[in-house]
Amino acid sequence: MQALLAPLLELADHQEIVRDRQKEKGIIQVAGCTNSQKTHLMYALSDGCEYRVIAFSSEEKAKKAYEEYRIFTDEVYLYPARDLLFYYADIKGKVLTNRRMEVLRALIEKEAESPVTVITTMDAFLDGLPHPEEIRRERISLSGGDEINLTEFEARLSALGYERESQIEGPGQFAVRGGILDVFPLTEELPVRIELWGDEIDSLRSFDVESQRSVENLETVTIYPASENWKREMDTVSFLEYFPKEKSLLLLDEPLTSLDVVVAEEMKQLLRSLKDGRITIFSTHILDLALDLCDEIVLLSHGELEVVEKSNLDDHAFKEKIIAALKEESYA
Repeated sequence: MQALLAPLLELADHQEIVRDRQKEKGIIQVAGCTNSQKTHLMYALSDGCEYRVIAFSSEEKAKKAYEEYRIFTDEVYLYPARDLLFYYADIKGKVLTNRRMEVLRALIEKEAESPVTVITTMDAFLDGLPHPEEIRRERISLSGGDEINLTEFEARLSALGYERESQIEGPGQFAVRGGILDVFPLTEELPVRIELWGDEIDSLRSFDVESQRSVENLETVTIYPASENWKREMDTVSFLEYFPKEKSLLLLDEPLTSLDVVVAEEMKQLLRSLKDGRITIFSTHILDLALDLCDEIVLLSHGELEVVEKSNLDDHAFKEKIIAALKEESYA
């Protein structure tokens, strides 16, 4: 893996960007990146950061970057934005909620100092989510030998968004037959069968939905909410609240592309708010955006990184040089 990064790590300008990233918080802008360079550069720049958040302007770009990023590490997740049209049509299947909750679970359960990368879209930052502590408090952890009140447990599952069925068929459902409780946790690949002896859990087993046959004996199981808004009145936070500022690096690719004027202005306000206590690096071909928001600007042209001195930003000839370089990359 280091062999893929070695040519980039040897560049003096790359080393200077890394030093600037470590020196102070704020926004560093990189211009002139071709699509093939972005994932490589993002991975290199994120080295040493515990949390890496990479946001693209579209779902298509995010999915492509996710596949490319997996060349460098397996600890990467794709977090889809909440498309309202499909989100509310997906209540029964819970496919979209499942994918989102899996990422939230990975962040909540992340081991200390182990790096994790999440690739998403700018739209995802605008979604209101339960606070991480709310999910930690409401999730259900069970172990063999635990005692539960079946009636109260059913009510708790329903409160977390799980639907009672005569027989479970997919994630987000549960079924009760005598002293046997089947539940399909939203973040698991297989459902779990909980067998009770009175009020005590006698066994925990995963099983196959089609054959109903047991797959594996389990010591513990954790059941996460089957909905992001399982309470009618619940304070919500941005997705970024799941990433501690002092341990995170936020990388944005063309953040204002394809946005209308009103949404673009809202996004600019969001970007300004992100500067407080957080390191942000974004790639853009919009020079005015860089001048408006960034503390540092870097030009990537012909495979070389050049740090742009602030003292040169008011020089007309220097601006023309940057614009010319951007045009070359656009037509390349």
